[in-house]
Amino acid sequence: MKFDLEEYRSAWQLDPNVHHINHGSFGAIPTVVREEQARWSDHVQNNPVQFYAREAMPAVQAARGKIAEFLGQRADQIALVRNTTEGSSTTMRGFPFKAGDEAVVLDHEYGAVTYGVERAIVAAGGRLVEVKVPRLASDEEVIKIVEAAFTPKTVMFVVDHVTSATARTFPVQALSDLCRSRGIAIVIDASHVPGNIDLDLDKLDPDFWFGNLHKWCSAPLGTGVYRIADRWKEIMRPLIVSWQDFEPYPLQWDMLGTVDLSAWLAAPTAIDFYAKIGWDRARKANIARMRYGRDLAMAELGIGADQLREEELPLGVVPLFRMSGGREGCAALQAKIATEYKIEVPITTYSDSELYFMRISGQLYNTALDYEALIPMIRKELK
Repeated sequence: MKFDLEEYRSAWQLDPNVHHINHGSFGAIPTVVREEQARWSDHVQNNPVQFYAREAMPAVQAARGKIAEFLGQRADQIALVRNTTEGSSTTMRGFPFKAGDEAVVLDHEYGAVTYGVERAIVAAGGRLVEVKVPRLASDEEVIKIVEAAFTPKTVMFVVDHVTSATARTFPVQALSDLCRSRGIAIVIDASHVPGNIDLDLDKLDPDFWFGNLHKWCSAPLGTGVYRIADRWKEIMRPLIVSWQDFEPYPLQWDMLGTVDLSAWLAAPTAIDFYAKIGWDRARKANIARMRYGRDLAMAELGIGADQLREEELPLGVVPLFRMSGGREGCAALQAKIATEYKIEVPITTYSDSELYFMRISGQLYNTALDYEALIPMIRKELK
């Protein structure tokens, strides 16, 4: 099997002895991006005072402008953060929860985000409402389930656009419109969205939105985006108080003390890398890789297409119906697969679900051999 754009495999410097089919967790940066980040690091160390005293802010603002343009936004509409966890934590710390309030999350939500919502609302005297959504539920069913969970006490709804454990999308535009009609703040976790899904953020108009660039844009680790609707900008502040605290959004976020800014400054190079290839072509090539690997695994396990919710995404899941052991079991099996079979692939579950999955990613550095390596592993470990 030959995939489109296999010539770009050499654009990454990954361990050739490992089958890397987990781009969705931490990404991996092409050599050209590594070199750009190193160039910025070297430049800083040549004269740290010159950089932090006179160059840092203009450089960050230029990078933010290029990232905003990629997302279809003005530079003053987004802030740079380290990751979506920081965006979520900032939102929960600043949101004006009060006693009796309810925040609704879906059981598919990324665990760290759910923990953050729960900590903030419980501390204020409110409660978290976790709603169960069947794995293969249609968009229409999801909207009905969410609407039924809302009460007069609901002040916030938190949703993944693309879920981490189950690799499915949720209908965020319809959910955003629903929340707006009910006066409920919607928080969209878009960790897997930048680079994967083109969207109109102005039309979507979420109250809070955060996404990662280190995943599907292959930017350096520590590069995230945080968007706040105009109606909340006056009360939201960064988690760290620094010299820009008196500035309006998003300037407060541009330099939170003396930190390494090289990841943010190299991120535009990652965007340019895919732009030169063609975003649509790269996405289609990645999806084709994932589907090849997923379909091989499902065929080996005897799982039919009726257990799939097909998505236009470069990550997908294979149900593991004989799996058990909770999160600890997932971690143990994932480590065993990595150690004994030299395959990096996540084994996932979510909330208190008894469902387990192997999540497969596709990226331009993958070949058919990466996915075919799953077959002997499946025969020994999963059947």
